[in-house]
Amino acid sequence: MTLSKEIKNYSSINMFLFPAFLWQLMRTSILQLLKNLRSHSKEKEMTDADILIWANNKVKESGKTSRIESFKDKSIADGVFFLELLSAVQSRVVDWSLVKKGEDEEEKKLNATYIISVARKLGCTVFLLPEDIMEVK
Repeated sequence: MTLSKEIKNYSSINMFLFPAFLWQLMRTSILQLLKNLRSHSKEKEMTDADILIWANNKVKESGKTSRIESFKDKSIADGVFFLELLSAVQSRVVDWSLVKKGEDEEEKKLNATYIISVARKLGCTVFLLPEDIMEVK
């Protein structure tokens, strides 16, 4: 197969499936990273449930009341839980005067964009866009 045919094949990939495929690759990468951190979890393999428990506990320990039930929880869309989690990790990293209530799409987008900025400031690996937070993907 020639290079031009290969490029054509790649360009004809269903553009709705490609982002989902990339997301699964990134998720697998993060889960692999977490598996490599097993020494901190008594050699137990990390699961989505473990991550949720850790995140909810971290937010609760910081005195906040937000909680999520799953990674598909619609309350994630306003961004407040993630900002509270980031603040729980490092208390001074979030400038709460910049945080919106997340009552409309514009406020949700501002919060989501700020989440990504704060996460990167903390050195987090970020595999999503503001729209992914807003749409709870």
